[in-house]
Amino acid sequence: MKTILNVNKITTCDVLVIGGGTAGVFAAISSARSGAKTILIEKNSMLGGTICVANVNFPGLFFAWGKKTIDGPCWEAIERTAALGGADIPKIEYHPQRHWQQQILINRFTYTAVINEMLEEAGVITITNAMITGIEESKTEVKSIITEKSQITQIISNILIDTTADGNVVQFAGYQLDKSNEQQPATLQNHILGYDINSISKEEVLEKFKYESFPKYITAIDLYEYLSVKKINIHIPSKNADTSIGKTKLEFDALKLLKSIYIFYKKIKGLENLTVDFIAEETGVRETNRIIGETKITADEYINGYYYSDSVCYAFYPIDLHVLSGIEQKFHKPDVIAKIPYTALIPKNSKRIICAGRMVSSDIYANSGLRVQAPCMAMGQVAGCAAAIASQNSLLIKDVPYEILCAYLQKIGAIVPTK
Repeated sequence: MKTILNVNKITTCDVLVIGGGTAGVFAAISSARSGAKTILIEKNSMLGGTICVANVNFPGLFFAWGKKTIDGPCWEAIERTAALGGADIPKIEYHPQRHWQQQILINRFTYTAVINEMLEEAGVITITNAMITGIEESKTEVKSIITEKSQITQIISNILIDTTADGNVVQFAGYQLDKSNEQQPATLQNHILGYDINSISKEEVLEKFKYESFPKYITAIDLYEYLSVKKINIHIPSKNADTSIGKTKLEFDALKLLKSIYIFYKKIKGLENLTVDFIAEETGVRETNRIIGETKITADEYINGYYYSDSVCYAFYPIDLHVLSGIEQKFHKPDVIAKIPYTALIPKNSKRIICAGRMVSSDIYANSGLRVQAPCMAMGQVAGCAAAIASQNSLLIKDVPYEILCAYLQKIGAIVPTK
């Protein structure tokens, strides 16, 4: 490993998880519960990913056509959050009119406390405020350079799980990534207060909008309707959000647009006292990179519920491709549920690296459905169990026996697809 950094500490583990977000938390818990010494690295101070730092606190979907499709540690976290009054679990219907009616509203602070507790209970060594800055993969081990706030650590692991969402580890290791020319827009979650919607003139909003110069994808009707939901639901063009420079530009652009809308609202009678009561710590990114895996999930396979010989978890969400002007959607037919194959989690030719989350190998349309939080959690559980098996049996990650993986998944309470 070529580096000019001075390593202060060297440590070892069975499984190293990079990224403590939606998938990473449950990869780490599943690995540790399966008997592996597990270390979890997260760049932020708060774990939980988009649910917590981007306030996309409505993970879906755990049920399809009236039955549970995703279970295990991730559902345990939902139930434990609900037991503390931090989750609203809706009545599960066989065929809801709208898929989002089956999403679960979560208090992100309660949820974060629960997942922190679950990680501690499982014996996971968690390190926040740290990032991977170098990697060397061989047939026998993975050496990772981790930059912490006060030191630089080399962690030698048997298996590494990339749950960075952007494929940072895969890229550092030299594997190819797939990236669309036009990426889905990102969203900055926020809450606005300080007004009575019944006292706001729709006509005044529409009239004064004529003299503004907002982006073309924002309409006068949008700005009036945002007031009804008490949220400025802005989409921001997202390009290269997998890079530090690109992500910085995205965050700056989001706040600039939010500020311009805020100033516009202040010109409307009845909105003089409007305040932006809350903004998420990060803009929620829908899409960056996807790995080039041993198997690639296509839109046709996803929407038709194709059964792979190595299917390891379900994903039930429509194709949901966001563009600045709206959403392109395609829904599953009754009783059809998408499946995720194990080999879509493995970068092509990988020895000891496996992935989970929205970065798995898939085309842009399939990815727009499987990228949501519940399937990402389920994929994390798969990666965690597979990593533990590979470590315990001195296997390359692609050589983990499917039957043994299914047994491990069932042991932690996860649901494995059937034909």
